[in-house]
Amino acid sequence: MKTQPDPATAGAPVNLPSETDQVAQEILADMPLREKSAVAHMDETEIPYLQYAFDRCVSTQIGMNAEMSRDIMHRIWRELRATHRIRLIK
Repeated sequence: MKTQPDPATAGAPVNLPSETDQVAQEILADMPLREKSAVAHMDETEIPYLQYAFDRCVSTQIGMNAEMSRDIMHRIWRELRATHRIRLIK
């Protein structure tokens, strides 16, 4: 039995994750909790210190350019800031 496509959503753009989103999610899935917490508590000005190590590690495995690598690092940092910061609960 074939179903007809929903006319309300026909032609609507599909939001697929970008390649950088996919790489960031794969890295996050492999990171230990301690590292996630450490990155989450970093200030944005500290990210460049991690960038060199990140570039050396990831670029050899994936072969990405510097701009894509920076984008992935910032996506990881933003995600972890939102999800892995220790918050005071009263």
